[in-house]
Amino acid sequence: MTEKKFTKTPSKKRVPRKAPVKKVLPPLEEEKKAPQRISVREVKTDLEPVMHHKKEKQEIPSPSLSFYRRLVIGFVGIVVLVLLTVLYLSTLKVTITVTPVSEDISTEFVVDVVPVPVSESEIKGVVATGSIGRTQTFTPTGEGSTEVDDIATGTVTIYNNSSASQTLVKTTRLLTPEEILFRLEEGVTVPAGGSVAAAVYADEVGALGNIVPTTFTIPGLSQSKQALIYAESFETFTGGVRMIAVVTQSELDAAAETLKTTLVSDALSMLRAQAGEENDGEAVDIQVVEQTYSIESETQAESYDVMLSLVVTAVFYDKEILEEIAQTQLYAEIGQGRQLVSADKEGMEISLEKFDVELGNANLHIVLRGKVMTSRTSDALEIRRFVGMNEQEIQTLLSEEGVATQVRMHGFPFWIHKVPRFMDHVYLEIE
Repeated sequence: MTEKKFTKTPSKKRVPRKAPVKKVLPPLEEEKKAPQRISVREVKTDLEPVMHHKKEKQEIPSPSLSFYRRLVIGFVGIVVLVLLTVLYLSTLKVTITVTPVSEDISTEFVVDVVPVPVSESEIKGVVATGSIGRTQTFTPTGEGSTEVDDIATGTVTIYNNSSASQTLVKTTRLLTPEEILFRLEEGVTVPAGGSVAAAVYADEVGALGNIVPTTFTIPGLSQSKQALIYAESFETFTGGVRMIAVVTQSELDAAAETLKTTLVSDALSMLRAQAGEENDGEAVDIQVVEQTYSIESETQAESYDVMLSLVVTAVFYDKEILEEIAQTQLYAEIGQGRQLVSADKEGMEISLEKFDVELGNANLHIVLRGKVMTSRTSDALEIRRFVGMNEQEIQTLLSEEGVATQVRMHGFPFWIHKVPRFMDHVYLEIE
């Protein structure tokens, strides 16, 4: 066997590690000097750009107080401007008031009256007829009077200033200063120193005898007595001209029309009682069978008679339904951009065209009139047309187009005198 030999290797002695020695660079010459503030401009090294950049950041001045003041004022100004703008837009309002021109309009149509309506052009009604006649006496109105010459009359007072009574016979003459002659109607005796009243009449017919108060001489007495015995009047004489009533043809016709109205009223009362009170509307057809007078025209008369005979046919219908149909027809005539102002239902013309009493059918001819004016929906009153215009310009435009008679514009705030572009703030009213 090979004998193994162990050789003891001497152990290495551990040497403790020394801390790494920092290599200290020798300080620069400048650092050996006492510390002081170094200006970048005084250092001339390759690091100058970097150092310069670093120094600039350190040297940016802080914002001043005036800068913040201006910033705040500017912000407040912007806020105020925005608030004023919002306030202006929220309060801005322009109102245009238009007085439109009104126009006449009418509709004309025929409606059927039947016992049982089956269509929109038919209304329920009743047809009734009857005859009536009467003779009535009338007194002349005097409108056709004729002027006729007649004898004027009056009253005088006869004075006797003599010492003896004086008798004057009937037809004794009395003469005015204008030499108009009158005569006593009856004989009289005038006492001495007294007077009597006496009736006199003009010697000739005509208006000449209508004299005013005056004095009279008595030509039949002697000149000496005429100074003592004379007459005097105190009222105007009348009767020289008088009016005679003459019945003219127009007066006869007027009397016949009066009688006709009475007869028709009586006939309608009887026919309505026959037809019933259900229908409140009525249309009447009147046929004159006979019409005569007791005198000829241009005749003087104290009274005269008129004889009249009629056949009256009446159609009784539902008035409310007929008015609704008529108004619907009137609306159909209005057209685009206009509105109905009024419908003259009270003045609606209803005439009976034809009828059949046995069948109970009739045709009514209807005419309804009304007034229309331009409506808010009219293209002529479109607000966009008025943008940028003032009140006078709008007035001129609508007047020339025949749309309005008057235009008034009110703006808020007060300095607004033209229509703005903001359509939501413009209002148009029609009065």
